[in-house]
Amino acid sequence: MRKLIIVVGMFFLSALIGPGTVLASTIADAIYQADIRATNASYTATHVSAPFTWSTDSLIDGYYIDSGFTNIALQNSSGQDIPFMPGRGSDPWIMWIEQIAQNSVLNYSLYTGGETAMGGKLAYFPGTAGMTVADAASLELGNSFEIELSGYIDTSSGTNKVIIDKGGAFIIYPNNANEVIGIVGSAISISQTSYYSSTASSVYSANWYGQTFIPISDTYVNNITLWCQKILSPSGNFNISIYATSGGVPTGAPLAVGAISASTISTTAGAQTFYLNNSVKLNSGITYALAFSCPSGDASNYIKVWSKNSDAYTSGTKCSSSDSGTSWTAGSFDYYFVLSGYTPAVTLTASGIISGDHSIKIVLAGGTLSLYIDGVLENSAAYVSSIADNPTNWCIAQNGSMPYLYYAKITVGGVLKGSWTWEYAATFTDLSGNGNDATPSFRTTTTDADVTVSVISYTACNQSAFVTSDDDEAVEIVTDDDVGEMPTGWYGNFHPENLPGGQEISDFLEGLDFPPAFFWFAFVYLGAAAITMIVSGFTHKLLPIAASGLCWTVFFCATIGVSWWVLFPVGVIIAGEQANRKMASY
Repeated sequence: MRKLIIVVGMFFLSALIGPGTVLASTIADAIYQADIRATNASYTATHVSAPFTWSTDSLIDGYYIDSGFTNIALQNSSGQDIPFMPGRGSDPWIMWIEQIAQNSVLNYSLYTGGETAMGGKLAYFPGTAGMTVADAASLELGNSFEIELSGYIDTSSGTNKVIIDKGGAFIIYPNNANEVIGIVGSAISISQTSYYSSTASSVYSANWYGQTFIPISDTYVNNITLWCQKILSPSGNFNISIYATSGGVPTGAPLAVGAISASTISTTAGAQTFYLNNSVKLNSGITYALAFSCPSGDASNYIKVWSKNSDAYTSGTKCSSSDSGTSWTAGSFDYYFVLSGYTPAVTLTASGIISGDHSIKIVLAGGTLSLYIDGVLENSAAYVSSIADNPTNWCIAQNGSMPYLYYAKITVGGVLKGSWTWEYAATFTDLSGNGNDATPSFRTTTTDADVTVSVISYTACNQSAFVTSDDDEAVEIVTDDDVGEMPTGWYGNFHPENLPGGQEISDFLEGLDFPPAFFWFAFVYLGAAAITMIVSGFTHKLLPIAASGLCWTVFFCATIGVSWWVLFPVGVIIAGEQANRKMASY
């Protein structure tokens, strides 16, 4: 009899829980829901900006979303908001994927419609050029300002990354060592910019060349320029590095490295700029060295680097190595070179900043420059001068420093002078009202070619219509107000894609227009009932019979998302049986 109670209980739970899960909803006033699927065809991928195709104009014209994009939100399967950017015109939409496992899929829901603002995570996903704001008198910082940005800050790998920059006056950037650096100062270069048309070095294989130099002030170097050209078709990378020196030649490990594909260098001699993988601080009066190499080149396919046939640069000289930099020999004369960067008047560093969502604020007030990350003061220093007034434009979120940006603001003298967020336009209107509109570039491609995203379906999820008379055109809309309240926290959505072969089964059933949920609910709950009956054929003890059903259900709770509370009735039966056995033993 007790075995029968367990089996009947399983059927009862199936009938009670199954329909409730199917009817679950997540966004209170959303009318439509798009099912979006991300697929990873290779190894585990993290921090992916991924595009998918959807017609924004059609959605607006059809009143599925409003023109202000307030009634739209993207969520993952756990109900967490996901940053995204609607595509403008023919551009794709872009969404953020924090992590997707190897050869797996993730499901998302995009909700639209209704009159309630959803507060979705709309964000600006910049292209490589970020966005620029033209120089304007109202944006000159003076001696009292506040700059604030919010979004994802990438403090890992990358080159020439700029969070916000007013060239030669002010810059904030991540240095790829989990640090955010703010510099007030002026642009500076160390250079020797003359060369002789018949004097050049052939860089290939183990034949490396270099140039020593001495900064005249503390300098943060971001990029290096050489006068060079490729001969025929060298393969691999052309590398340039900065080293400390000993005895007037490079020594130790490189302080910073830059590289480009040798094939991209022109066959015509000219200036070629290399961006370093991190900005490096060089101290005034110390001798450093450049070193350049093309390890995959050969005597016929190489990079030619041009130099002057005299000692044009008095603070350094050429050097060479025939064993891939193991040993060096100082030479005479000088290469054409330009090192560009900033000479800081004040440098503020925030350490231990892991890539992720952050707000950054830098403030100059009362003669003190302060750097805040997420509202916490990370560093400050005295600075009683005004920021240099120059004609350069503002550059924001360049070169992958911020995969997405929520907003940027500039306040001068306590008055908001510039404010920008994403909008569905070719320019971002200055929300401060000062006319300092921004010109954005937009990401249109994925950051990981193995990760693709597509819209699977788009259907009504919160309202339906039914005929109220013989006239087919007479309909009445049923809204949430007409539907009883559903208990919260007791229902969830199945995710059979977490089970090997589960997604294929669901896709097959969808192709037959058969709701996959009906199959999975029956499989889970009827399977639990079946396994208890099978175990009962081997033992007459109630405890292992109940435990078998419990183990089956726990497995599916963990893999495809069956609500954990369904374990409670089985647990009660097991606990009751244990208590019954103890009482019987007295």
